[in-house]
Amino acid sequence: MTHAIVIVGIIGLILTFWNALNWYEFQRSYRLQDEFPGKRYECSVRFANSEVGAQCFVGANTSSLYLLSHPNRKGWWWQSGGVGFKKNLQIPWTDLDCRSGTMLFKGYTWFEIPSRKIHFYLPKEIGDKLLTDAERKVSS
Repeated sequence: MTHAIVIVGIIGLILTFWNALNWYEFQRSYRLQDEFPGKRYECSVRFANSEVGAQCFVGANTSSLYLLSHPNRKGWWWQSGGVGFKKNLQIPWTDLDCRSGTMLFKGYTWFEIPSRKIHFYLPKEIGDKLLTDAERKVSS
């Protein structure tokens, strides 16, 4: 019994470390160096590895999807980056897959970066606006 608890604990630590490293690399790789000049929308983005949504601004153009950190993040959890992100991100459409879906009777637009195993979603009405701004369509 004690060995099983230790093994489960070690596996949990390894998975936590892997997730933190993946998250760090995600933010580092897609960091936005300039300002996003286009139209932006305030919404809550929910990442698959997070229990709560991250309040942020999102925007899009024909080359990329932009996740812009919210200037009014509050609390130590936000400041440490435990929820959401602290840096503005620019994710090229070539790295993204997107699709429509529902969860608990609400419509969402799901985004996935398959190479990084990062999944996030946002309200369908915001996703539709982003895809229109980017002149893109949701894959079936």
